[in-house]
Amino acid sequence: MTGTPATRALRTTGTNTLSVTLGRVGGGLLAALFGLVGRARGTRALHPVGVCGAGALHMVPGPPSGVALLDSPGPHDCRVRWSRAAGRRHGRDVEGMAVRVTGAAAGDVLFASTGTGVVTRHMLTARAPHRHGSLTTLLPLSTARGSLLLRLDPVPTEGDPPTAYRLLIAAPGLPWHERGTLEIRWSSHDCTRRHDPVGQPLEGTWTQPIWSRLRDPSYAAAQQVPAVRHKPAGALPEVT
Repeated sequence: MTGTPATRALRTTGTNTLSVTLGRVGGGLLAALFGLVGRARGTRALHPVGVCGAGALHMVPGPPSGVALLDSPGPHDCRVRWSRAAGRRHGRDVEGMAVRVTGAAAGDVLFASTGTGVVTRHMLTARAPHRHGSLTTLLPLSTARGSLLLRLDPVPTEGDPPTAYRLLIAAPGLPWHERGTLEIRWSSHDCTRRHDPVGQPLEGTWTQPIWSRLRDPSYAAAQQVPAVRHKPAGALPEVT
C-alpha cells in the first residue's frame, strides 16, 4: 500500500468501518429472515430435520499447527448431526453436517455440500435424496498458521447417512491433504442440540470478524425459536 503513514491509516480505518457496517447490515437482514422463517416453521429456519449420532475422529498429526484436533491423534469423541438445509424429503437439497468435538480439542464445526476445486470448495451444491458427497467448511477457519478449510469425504458404505468419512485439510487455493477419519454411529432420531462454530470454535481456531458480524445476529434470532425433535424418514436403527 502506497502513501504516507497518515494516508495508509485513513484507508485502513475506512476499510474497517465499511467491514463493520456491511457485517452489521447483512447480519441484521439475515436475523430478520431467519427469525421469520423459524417462527413460520416453528423450529429451526435451516436444517430443520436431521439425524444425530456419536462419532470419533482419528487423526494423523502433521507439523504443529496450534489446532488441537490436528495436533493429536485422538481418538477425539464427538457428537454429530446430519441434515438437509431446506428439510426437503424429495428433490435436491444442500447436505449439512454439524460436528461437536469434546475433550481437549473441543469445539463446533459445520460442514456443507460443496465442490472440492479451488473455487467450488466455496460454493454450495444441492444433491438428490440419499446421495452423499464431499462436505467442506465452505469458509476458512483462522489459525495461528493461517487460514484452513476442512473437508469430509464419505467412505463407500451401505449407511444413509454414511457411517465413515475421510477428513482432509487445505489452505485456500492449495491442494487437499488427508489427515484422518471420522466414524459415526447414527441413532434413529433427531436431536435439539444447536451448534455454534463462531462462539465455540475448535480449539486453536477462530472466525474472521466480518463473518462473525454476519452470523451472530441470525444465530441469536434462530435461538429464539426452539428446535423441534423430528424422527427423519429412513433413519438408521439406533446403535447402543
